[in-house]
Amino acid sequence: MPQRLLLLFATVPLALAALAGCGSEEQGDAPELILERAGDEADAPGDAPPPTFPNTATPNTIRVAGRDATEDAAGVAAAVFPATSDDDRPDAVALVDEDDWQGGVAAAVLASDAIGAPILLTEGDEVPAVTAGTLARLDPPGSAAADGAEVIRIGDSVPRPDGREDAVISGADPFELAAEIDRFSAEAAGEPSENVVLASAEEAAFAMPAAAWAARSGDAVLFTEKDALPEATIAALEEHDRPDVYMLGPESVISETVEGELDDVAGKVKRIEGEDPVETAVEFARYDTGSFGWGLVTPGHNFTLASTSRPLDAAVAATLATNGTFAPLLLTDDATELPSALRGYLLDVQPGFEENPNRGVYNRVWILGDQATLSLAVQSEVDELTELIPVEVDGEPVDDAAPPDDSSSSSGGGRQTFEDSADDPPPDDGSTDPLPPSDDGPVGPGGIPAPQGPGVPP
Repeated sequence: MPQRLLLLFATVPLALAALAGCGSEEQGDAPELILERAGDEADAPGDAPPPTFPNTATPNTIRVAGRDATEDAAGVAAAVFPATSDDDRPDAVALVDEDDWQGGVAAAVLASDAIGAPILLTEGDEVPAVTAGTLARLDPPGSAAADGAEVIRIGDSVPRPDGREDAVISGADPFELAAEIDRFSAEAAGEPSENVVLASAEEAAFAMPAAAWAARSGDAVLFTEKDALPEATIAALEEHDRPDVYMLGPESVISETVEGELDDVAGKVKRIEGEDPVETAVEFARYDTGSFGWGLVTPGHNFTLASTSRPLDAAVAATLATNGTFAPLLLTDDATELPSALRGYLLDVQPGFEENPNRGVYNRVWILGDQATLSLAVQSEVDELTELIPVEVDGEPVDDAAPPDDSSSSSGGGRQTFEDSADDPPPDDGSTDPLPPSDDGPVGPGGIPAPQGPGVPP
């Protein structure tokens, strides 16, 4: 399949400087695409998105090509909130220090419906230029659910932007900070969440997928040590009144000892796990009890893809799990090769059609980070695995899908919410198995039925 790259020219000019590596004649060598951002050092117009506005894409992927998580945060915020009017800007923005991945993952819940705050990053006692510019462009008016705060600072050390109404959430350690974020979010939502994700405070890569779910659902993220449940976490769980708790990671990350301690403060206790962070993220994307989990085992969805080497990309990408995108976070631990577990999952949910591609549905993958984080060759492979393709099914041909029922379409203005987009829940068993083959519409590879009617990802 030929590599295909589209350059999306928004208001930020991009210059294609060179295609390096073209001199090699070895088959399979992928040229490196080098983008030079014209005017990076110059002041951008006041209405221009940041240099990291999503700018490189294939037909089924789009990349936020930040050189670090701070730039990715600005790019994601620009994509989700164009800020061209009062209707497409956030009420508030959360600020997190660039070294505080635990604070970022826990603060992703502030991006959920109650407040809807994207996450931007600071650097020590400084607000980086790309963050300051993005904040000025977003110009949040203040969130009523957050007592009018325009900026929510995660931690005492995060600087206060001049001229902005702010709130600060602080804690002495990651466990206390996550508990305080949970309390802040619960007050904004009007009640604590019924579900809680329990993540490791010591293994960032295993905790990363929690951020997207927190933003989508409003469920709290709390932290634990491997072999002991911290007092701050216990106190926070007690305030939820025996919530269902979902541990993220295998026993090597969160031990059976912690699982036993949860019996005193939790309702159901479940574990979502894989052998490594990549597999755990895939299992989370599949997981569904009916009241918790993505349950994505059929085509027709958005996904985000980040590197385990950049934990804060999980936090800044959390906004892509809201506002009509609703993308779970998938992970890679290799910049130049797609992990087998991730490749297998993308094949499982790859869209397919029998006769009429117009009846099909589509997947899209948002990639976080520049080519040093995830290569162009990997992006091209992800695109190929995400493409709508013709398939053959044994037996009699399947009739074209019936026209979509207009009554099932969403109507009215405003941004889509988690509740608006929720599918009919499956049985409450946490199953991650694919649905059985169907003969009522387009079928993806492996016999996985495609969703019918409206609902093609934006």
